[in-house]
Parts: sequence; C-alpha cells; structure tokens
Amino acid sequence: MEIQLHDKYINVEFSSEQVSMFTDIVEEDLAMKRILLTIAQHADAHKNESDLNSGISIKQLSEKVIIKRKVQKDGKSKKYTISETNIDRKHVERIVDSLSNMTLCYFKSFHPTKVIFLTPRGRSIATELIRRQIAKPIPSSKE
Repeated sequence: MEIQLHDKYINVEFSSEQVSMFTDIVEEDLAMKRILLTIAQHADAHKNESDLNSGISIKQLSEKVIIKRKVQKDGKSKKYTISETNIDRKHVERIVDSLSNMTLCYFKSFHPTKVIFLTPRGRSIATELIRRQIAKPIPSSKE
C-alpha cells in the first residue's frame, strides 16, 4: 500500500476476529512472521527519529532476517544443503508485497528503493504475535 492510500485509511482498525485471522495467516509463514516482527522492532527502536529513519528498506530486512533455506553447496554444483542464512532479497520483496496487500505495512518510494513502515493494523498483528509467543508453554525436556 502506498502512502496516499495509507493516509486515507489510517484510522481503520481490525476487529478482534480479524486480528486473530491475520495473526494465524502470518504465523503460518515463518519468513513472513520474522519480517513483520523485524519491521515492528525497527519501528520501535527508531520511533523518536525523523519519519524517514523510522522505516526500513528491503536490503536492511534481507540482512537482518535469517531463515533455513536451500543453498548450493558449491558455485556450480547441483547439490543443495539446508542451512541457516539470510533471506533472499526477492523473497523479502514478495513478502512485503503480501503484507502491504494485507494492509499491515505501507511504503514510500525513494528511487531506487522503498522504505517500509508499519500501519496501526500491522502493529496490532505484531503485538498479538508476541502475545502468543509469550503465552506458549515451553516444552519440558524429559531426562
């Protein structure tokens, strides 16, 4: 969602059922969950700074978010291994587009990049995700 559309619907909030539904959707996709929480964390850390500094770029997201994914063993080898590494920039772009379509974030275009910001609806989803993480019981190890 671009800034103009965000400004038009800034006061629209989700109902409790919608918050629950969107939280379930985001929780299903680990990469989406990590990106949304990273955007929220960045916004919290930079909330007292200027408007532009409180946003985060695609490049910054791809540097901060680490996931398990298939990586080629050697440069030209056809063998892949699963390892924890930074998320691919194109994957971040697709996820940000999905979050934007869900109205959980918006962006300002500064050629050649976009700066991504969290909407109030995105903030409520991130808060619910964190609440659910805290509420989950920690599995006990059997000895």
